[in-house]
Amino acid sequence: MTIEKAKWGVNGNNIKISMPFTKIDVEKRLVSGFATLDNVDHEDDIISAPASLEAFSQFAGNIREMHQPIAAGRMTSFVPDTFTDKDGTTYSGIWVSAYVSKGAQSTWEKVLDTTLAGFSIGGEIIDSEDEWSDKLGRMVRKVTSYRLVELSLVDAPCNQLARIFGFEKSAGGQTILKGMI
Repeated sequence: MTIEKAKWGVNGNNIKISMPFTKIDVEKRLVSGFATLDNVDHEDDIISAPASLEAFSQFAGNIREMHQPIAAGRMTSFVPDTFTDKDGTTYSGIWVSAYVSKGAQSTWEKVLDTTLAGFSIGGEIIDSEDEWSDKLGRMVRKVTSYRLVELSLVDAPCNQLARIFGFEKSAGGQTILKGMI
């Protein structure tokens, strides 16, 4: 797996993190990928892996499109996972799978044609602390607790680590089409 870009943003106590999908199961209408990783984002914030695990453990599982208050599906599973970058740095985060509702057909079509290519979380920061980043040579904010409000399917996840889009289509239990865009 290669992750090249994702997008993170913090505005006061509000947080949004976008990560790209890495797998799509067309028949089951499932998409999977990292929802969070604990790298330094472009706004000099880190979302800690333990904070994300706690937030996802308390999350209702609602899926939206582009952070709009319209239901598009539900999260079916999440697990803590790690990713190792090209330079050997390992990041920890949350790997999710999400079901896109049959009632959200236009959302599903946008996933299939890669218009929607990633995940983005939305929530409220509860606690954070400043810490020094040797890599950046400056202070960064480490989010140590947050309340996850929603998980969105988004069009432009962009972070220095993640830019993946994958899909798999099966027939009769046998993979007939597999790819990465």
